[in-house]
Amino acid sequence: MRRFARWRTSSALWLAPVCLAVVLLYFKSMHQDPGYTDLLDGPSWAPSLVARALDTCYWLAYAVAVALGAWEAGRLKKDRIWLLAPARSRHRIAAETLLPGVMVGWGMLLLPVVMALAEAGTWPTVDALPLLIMGMLLVCAYATIGFTIGLRVHRAVSAPLLGAAVLYLVGWSASDSERLWPRHISGQYTEGLLFGELVPFSGLWPHLLFAGSLAAFCALAWIAPAAKRARIALRSTACAAALAVMAACVAHVHSWGAVGPLSVNNAPLDCAGDHPRVCVPQAVQADVGGLRQEITRAVAALRDAGVAAPVPEAVNDTLAAGRSSTRSTGEQWWLPLSKSVHPETVRLNAVLKSVRFPCSRTDQVNSRSATLWAATVAGADERYLAWQKQQLQQFQNHDEVMDVMKRRVAKARALPKEQQSAWYEHELMKACANAGKDTAS
Repeated sequence: MRRFARWRTSSALWLAPVCLAVVLLYFKSMHQDPGYTDLLDGPSWAPSLVARALDTCYWLAYAVAVALGAWEAGRLKKDRIWLLAPARSRHRIAAETLLPGVMVGWGMLLLPVVMALAEAGTWPTVDALPLLIMGMLLVCAYATIGFTIGLRVHRAVSAPLLGAAVLYLVGWSASDSERLWPRHISGQYTEGLLFGELVPFSGLWPHLLFAGSLAAFCALAWIAPAAKRARIALRSTACAAALAVMAACVAHVHSWGAVGPLSVNNAPLDCAGDHPRVCVPQAVQADVGGLRQEITRAVAALRDAGVAAPVPEAVNDTLAAGRSSTRSTGEQWWLPLSKSVHPETVRLNAVLKSVRFPCSRTDQVNSRSATLWAATVAGADERYLAWQKQQLQQFQNHDEVMDVMKRRVAKARALPKEQQSAWYEHELMKACANAGKDTAS
């Protein structure tokens, strides 16, 4: 009965409907964000949905937790309960008092996560839990901090000021473009996660330890040894340790950019064949065997035409790499397979990886002529011409370039087969020699 009464009289019970209503409004506004709608339309990846849903709620949950902690501490102080009840420890009293407020903060984090997963029709996974667990632990930390300050500052002052301060500081950390390191310790993970990405523990512990060390100091401050010197020594040591940990967190993340450490290539894959072994994320539900057939068809056509086209060991979908700048090598290719819905597009992507210029800078005409010839051999010329028609719009002479490359390839295709490969090799060399010139020689 006492437990029910504690919940019934807690300020968290009366504040919970307002807090959850605000969360619902924020969740509704997420549908105006193209980033969230793209997650709903794209391949299913639970960590991305969880990260996006939590992004708008971290600061609200922390502010509510710290404000409720301060308010409930003020109630204990006013009723002198903190100084009485010798049969129970102070930590138990604090835990029972803070539990309703912590549950409200947890609800503010769980509600948008559940709604986002349900809307996307995605089941939660173990990989999607770390950010949620981080937020729930920090709700406990902020509630503890608010409780400690509320014992010493009147609740009418401490509760609103602490709530506003946390709301501003955590929100500011994500929007400050001059200083990037605050966002890596504030508990507000704003970078989001692309498909196949996860946050490693190295990217989470600065958030946890920065506020957690301060919360641990506050919890130790509740202990009241009989001797005044022991009390002062305990609190001084705890304060110094908390400051040292917080400084270490700042120093650790100070050199990070806008995005902290990320783990990529974590999505389950569907693979087919060998040499090359073609892999596509399972969430795409693609015909992996058909994709491999088109890739091998394009490479075989080039090799039959006399082109030294490499046969990779593996071909991976760029979707699984997230935002990492994974570069293709001769042994391993990265192609946008999940976006290549047309077989000719798959063949064109394979052609673009097979055409190797002996330089880093090429001209406009010869380079495109060589690539168009290779695309024609592989049966991907229509897609290449459509793509180049868009790419050449940035040049004033785009029609002239298109006409020249078509004429050159038409003449080359009229040559005997053994001469066409020689023309292609010569065209690659001229593309490098004519770099920086307006016309081909």
